[in-house]
Amino acid sequence: MLINLRIIMLVVMAIMLVFFVTMLRKQKLDLKYCLVWIFALLGIAVLCIFPVLLDKISVLLGIGVPVNALFLVCIVFLVCICISLTVVVSRLSDRLRKLTQNIAILEGEAEKEKQKQDRDPTVEKENE
Repeated sequence: MLINLRIIMLVVMAIMLVFFVTMLRKQKLDLKYCLVWIFALLGIAVLCIFPVLLDKISVLLGIGVPVNALFLVCIVFLVCICISLTVVVSRLSDRLRKLTQNIAILEGEAEKEKQKQDRDPTVEKENE
């Protein structure tokens, strides 16, 4: 890999690292999601600094061209991110449904209590 390309990639990764840390400090991104991206950036940085590792990984996986091994690793990483985000969205959807049901139950109970007070004026006098 050309030294110029490696330097550009390291600079871009450093900028992205600063971006993720800033998003974390401003609490716009949760730590558990930020850590995944930070570890991915550090992994890519290691591959940029030591390109021989990518050659060894490609030989280990039986892939002829190291760049194809890098693409494979990136695709697997992105698929894992998509699966984890799908699980998170599914959990949040379930929690939202339960919360909506609880609110509806509480509103129904409040409405019944209001109707009960409207029908029986003595209940209101006893409360005062």
